Amino acid sequence: MSPPRDLNGPEKAALFLLAIEEDVAQKIIVHLDGEELRRLATSAEHLSQVAPEAIASAFEEFERKMGEHQLPRGAGAYLKRLTASSLGDERARKLFEAPPPLPDPIETLRGARTTQLAELLQEEHPQVAAVVLSQLGREQASAVLKVLPQDKQVELLRRLSMLSEVPEQMVQVASEALAGALASGGTNTEGLRKAFNGVSFAAGLLNEMAPSDSESLLEKLQSLDDVLAPKVREAMFTFEDIGRVPTRQLQLLMREVQSDQLLIALKTATEDLREKFLSAVSSRAAAAMRDDLEALPPTRLSDVEKAQREIVDTALRLVAEGKLTLPGRGGDKLV
Repeated sequence: MSPPRDLNGPEKAALFLLAIEEDVAQKIIVHLDGEELRRLATSAEHLSQVAPEAIASAFEEFERKMGEHQLPRGAGAYLKRLTASSLGDERARKLFEAPPPLPDPIETLRGARTTQLAELLQEEHPQVAAVVLSQLGREQASAVLKVLPQDKQVELLRRLSMLSEVPEQMVQVASEALAGALASGGTNTEGLRKAFNGVSFAAGLLNEMAPSDSESLLEKLQSLDDVLAPKVREAMFTFEDIGRVPTRQLQLLMREVQSDQLLIALKTATEDLREKFLSAVSSRAAAAMRDDLEALPPTRLSDVEKAQREIVDTALRLVAEGKLTLPGRGGDKLV
C-alpha cells in the first residue's frame, strides 16, 4: 500500500474553500479569474481520493502558517484602498473619517432658554437639579431659579447651600440627559468629585435677584433651615462690598470698629477699598492710618480674614438695626 500523498497548492486552496462558510467562499471566488477557478474545480474533483491524514496535515500547515504570519506594513492603508475599490471613494471616506466630536452637554445647557431649562429641572430630583444649577453661571442659574415655583426655589436654594462637593458622575449623567432632552424637543468619572462652596453659590444667586425677591427667599429658607439661612445671608455681603456703602454711612460703621481691627482687615484690601475707608475720616487721620498700614508687621491671613468677617458682622448688625443700607445688590446695581 502506497503512503498518502501530500496535497498540492490548488488542492489545498480548494480544500479550504470547501471548508469555510459558503458566503465567505463566494466573496473570495469573485476575485479569481477563469483559469484559477478551473484549476480549483479540477482539484476539488480529486479531493475524494486524498487520504484523511493528508487533509488533516494540510489544515495543520495552514494553522501554523497563519500563526507565523506577519502583517505587512501599511495594512491599514491597504484595507482603505481595498474598501474604496469595492465601495467607491465617497462611501469609503465616510466610513473611515473620524466622527464629529459630541457637543459638551454643559455648554448645551448654558445655551438653553431659561424657561426651557427650568421646565426640565422641575421634573428632576431636587438634588440633581441643584447639581446642574451649580454648573451654570450665577446670572443664568439665578434666572432659572426665579421662574421655578417658589417651593422649588427654596428647596433648591437649601440643597445648593449644603453642597460642599459636586459628584462628577452625577454632573455627567444629569447634564447628558438634560442636553439630550433639549436636543429632542468616554471617560470614566466614577467617584471623582470637585470642591464646591454651596453657601457662596447660593448667596451669589440671591445677589443676582432684586432685593425684595432675595429677601423673600431668605425668609422662607430661614423657616426651613435656621442654621443654613444665616450662613447664606452672611455670604451675600463680603468685606469688599463695604466699598459700595455711601461714605456717610461708612463713617457710622467705622465708629463701631476698633482701629487695630480695621488696620488688620485692610492688610490685604485693594488700593481702591483702602481709599474708600480713608475717605470716611479726616485727612490727618487718613495720613496716620497710611503710616500705620506701612508699619504693620506680617500678619497671618487667617487673622486678616477674621478681622474682615468681624467688620462685616458689624455692618450686618447695623443693617438689621436699620442704620445701614447695602447698595449694589440684584436689580439695584450701582452705575
